[in-house]
Formats: sequence, structure tokens, C-alpha cells
Amino acid sequence: MYKATVRWLIRRNIARLNQGDHRPTLAMFADDATLTFPGDNSWSGMFRIPEPGRVPGRTHRGKDEIEAFLVRYVEHGLQMEVEDILVNGPPWNARAAAIVHDWIAGPDGRDLYNNRAVIFVRTRWARIQVEEDFEDTERSAAFDRLLAVDAT
Repeated sequence: MYKATVRWLIRRNIARLNQGDHRPTLAMFADDATLTFPGDNSWSGMFRIPEPGRVPGRTHRGKDEIEAFLVRYVEHGLQMEVEDILVNGPPWNARAAAIVHDWIAGPDGRDLYNNRAVIFVRTRWARIQVEEDFEDTERSAAFDRLLAVDAT
């Protein structure tokens, strides 16, 4: 039952992000949560440059920084679809991974951006402590370049 609830929460929060509402997702994060977004791109470098190494470089720390990430996500009109969700562990030490694809549709219907990702979270009593996003960061960097061209 617990795992089904976690899967439902993830799907509900992604649906709300797709509608432009980041608040349900933000509410799931602990106050001192961290988010790791890898690569050399504007998403990972919003607050600090990720440090390469064996330990994940926490690019976003605390709810304020995570909220800035989520607000930017919905402002760009990103859409996400879940392909699969894996949940393991008890409520006091649960882990979940969502396999997703995300995109931004252009005015002509062609994608301005698209990617595939795995979003991994570690939770304690339904509060996200740690999130790590794994995706093709070259595509994120290419989207940055597209935004820079559009801004000129």
C-alpha cells in the first residue's frame, strides 16, 4: 500500500508541474533537502558549480534553492511523462526512482527541447531528503544555447 501511495504522489506532482504548479512538489521536500543536477549547464549552475567526483555535487541546497529550480522549470513550460516508477524501503528510509521523458513543444509542434531522465529521491516519512536527476546534460546545455540565441 505504501509503495502505491508513493507512486501516486509522484504522478500527481508531475501532473501538477505540467499544469504550471510547483507547490505540491515543493511541499514534499524537507527544509534542508538537497538536489543534484549534473553537468555544465545553467540548471546545474544556478547556485554553485557541480564538483566532479565520487560524491554527488549538491547543486541546490534547501527549499529556497529547490523552489527556484522548480519555478524555472514551470516558467519554461517543461512537460514530463512518467514511464516507470520504482519504490523500495520502509517509510522512514524510502527510495524511489522515476524514469521519465521531458520536453518543451515549440509553436510549430516540434520539440524545442526533449530528454530522458531518471529522477532518484531518498525520503524519510514522505519528505524528500535528497534528489538526484540523471539525464543527458548535453541536451540541457544545447537548450541553454537555444535560449541565448532567442534572447538576442
